[in-house]
Amino acid sequence: MPASDCTILERMAIFLSRELRDNEVGAWGVGGILPMAAVRLAQHLHAPGLVIGGERIFNPKPSRLAAGLDDPVLMERAEAIEGFWELFGHWHKGVDFFFYSGMQIDAYGNLNLHVIGTVAAPKLRGPGVANVSLAQSCGRILLYATDHEPRRFVERVDFISVPGHLRGPASKAEAGIRSRGPTLCVTPIAVMDFDPASLRMRLRSVHGGATEDEVRKRTVFEFAPGAPAQATPPPTSREIEVLRERVDPEGLLRKGDLPLR
Repeated sequence: MPASDCTILERMAIFLSRELRDNEVGAWGVGGILPMAAVRLAQHLHAPGLVIGGERIFNPKPSRLAAGLDDPVLMERAEAIEGFWELFGHWHKGVDFFFYSGMQIDAYGNLNLHVIGTVAAPKLRGPGVANVSLAQSCGRILLYATDHEPRRFVERVDFISVPGHLRGPASKAEAGIRSRGPTLCVTPIAVMDFDPASLRMRLRSVHGGATEDEVRKRTVFEFAPGAPAQATPPPTSREIEVLRERVDPEGLLRKGDLPLR
């Protein structure tokens, strides 16, 4: 199958799956269809020992993607189901990775899921977040956004729902955050990572069909200096085949009409 046949959402799921490693323990986030697809694809292709834990339903093996939070496929072939007391009781132990998106994502990977504007006079209220301990306990945070626009990629978020690297190494250390934090951000047009010295987001690669100039114009902040952006390796025929036949046989990512976060 040619890579050009892939939808944007399928490409993003494939690019995220490449970041996952065998025998890691992670979580795909409540309602995270793209992370769910990325995890299942990685399990089928290169990470059979990857475990999903820490979200009440322990290590499910769904045969398709979930159409919503109440879809029973989320419990398919799960090893165990825990209550919220257990869930929040052991989150301090952390996981190797966790996926996050946000209404706003800033230059240091801080996320806003609460309010656009101010708390006193909000222009838009968001869903919020139930647990921010992952900023301290998670091995690494993988960010994603289903659009790449100036309103989302801002210099500084209006409200920090989940701290990333705050304003850089000094502020992160002062806050006592010792975790690795955000390491990657995947969007429909690019892959970004973070400069190890400044912890500011930098442009790593640009997807086929987009240009580096386009990415920069659609991002409010300036990226950290780095090597010239490369072309994101396109999806392989094998990745597309497994994604469509074993991970998403109903074609939800091809329809693109899901309430994605």
